[in-house]
Amino acid sequence: MIGSATDPPFHWTPVMTTTRKKILAVDDDPLAAGPLRQILTEKGYDVTSAPSGEEALSLLSRDTFDLVLLDVAMPGLSGYDVCRRIRQDPRLHNVPVVFLTAHGQGTDLAAGAEAGSDLYLVKPVLATKLLKMVDALLTRGRGAAR
Repeated sequence: MIGSATDPPFHWTPVMTTTRKKILAVDDDPLAAGPLRQILTEKGYDVTSAPSGEEALSLLSRDTFDLVLLDVAMPGLSGYDVCRRIRQDPRLHNVPVVFLTAHGQGTDLAAGAEAGSDLYLVKPVLATKLLKMVDALLTRGRGAAR
């Protein structure tokens, strides 16, 4: 019988059964990438950084990520190019993609949507708003943060 006087004391140890969500953050600017990584890591996400579109695609070919955050303007492949390639890859096409960039004109937002992004955030963005959108996409999937 559980809880009888003869039972030894019961010590419950919680066991983590969930794995940390993996985010790929792509930005060629270390002044932007560092704080972004810190904010997401402090929230409990496993963050991998890439300084270019080419490096992002290389990482995506070798590892699995739950979300990709992309800057638009980078040397080599732009964020739009990377997003298009993600959407064309059957292994990656369901991974949510968020543009996090200083490019905020209407044509930029349209280009992001055309490339297949799930969300387009213009810097500067409050950490609370970013985390709310990231949480929504990771919890409910593509389209949840719209």
